[in-house]
Amino acid sequence: MNNYLAGKYSFIKCALVITASFFAQCVLAAPLSAIMTFESMTMTSEGVKKQTQFQEKFIRDANVVWTERVLTKTAPQHSHAGEEDHEHDLNFATAAKWLVKDSNNQITFRFVRNNEKKIIEPRTTEYGTLGFNGEWETAYYLVNRDALKKMTVLKQEAPKGATWYEKKNTEEFTRVLWDEANQVPLSIESGRFDGTIDNKITLAIAAAPAKLPWNAVANYQTIAYEDLLD
Repeated sequence: MNNYLAGKYSFIKCALVITASFFAQCVLAAPLSAIMTFESMTMTSEGVKKQTQFQEKFIRDANVVWTERVLTKTAPQHSHAGEEDHEHDLNFATAAKWLVKDSNNQITFRFVRNNEKKIIEPRTTEYGTLGFNGEWETAYYLVNRDALKKMTVLKQEAPKGATWYEKKNTEEFTRVLWDEANQVPLSIESGRFDGTIDNKITLAIAAAPAKLPWNAVANYQTIAYEDLLD
C-alpha cells in the first residue's frame, strides 16, 4: 500500500466515516493556511503501544487544495529499501499533494516533488490507490459538512465561533471541533472507548505564504505516474 494512503486520508477516514455529498461552497476568505498535526495510538493484542505523529501544511484557495509533509532538518533521507524492483521512487509520503477543481467540477490530483522539480500526474483511475477518494468535500473542508450536521452538538467549552460535535456508539466515538467562520475543523478526534485506538488531528491556523506553492511550479517537469512503474 502506498505510504500516502497511510497518511492524511486514512486518518480522516478513521475520524469520520462519510458519504459523498457535493453542494455549493459558502463564500470563504481565501486562501486559508494551517499546520495539521496528526497523532495516532494503537494498542496491540500483545500489549504493545504504537504511536505515530507527523505534521502537514494545509493550504486551500477557491478551487485548490495543497498539502505537504513538514520535515525537520534531522529527518533521515528517504530509503528505497523494499523497492528493489523499481528504478523510480514510488513513496509519495513526503511529496506535496495538489488538488484542483475546474469549472466543470472535474478534479485533478497530482504529486509535486519540489526537490526534483517534478509533477507526477496519475490517471483518474489511479486516484483511489494513491490516497485520494475523489471527494472534493472532504479534501477541501476535511470533513463532510452534511455528516457533521447530523452529529450531536456538545455543551463543551470551545473557542469563539467554534462548536464541538460528537458521534458515538457503544464502542467508538468521533468528535469534531468545527470553526464556522473558516469552515474547517480545528480538531478531529476518534477512537475506541476501550483505549486500544486513539486518533487526533489538530489544525493551527497560520498566515498564508506570500507566494502560494502551486504558483511556483510552472517550470517543473510533468511526468505520468505510470512511467514510474517500470
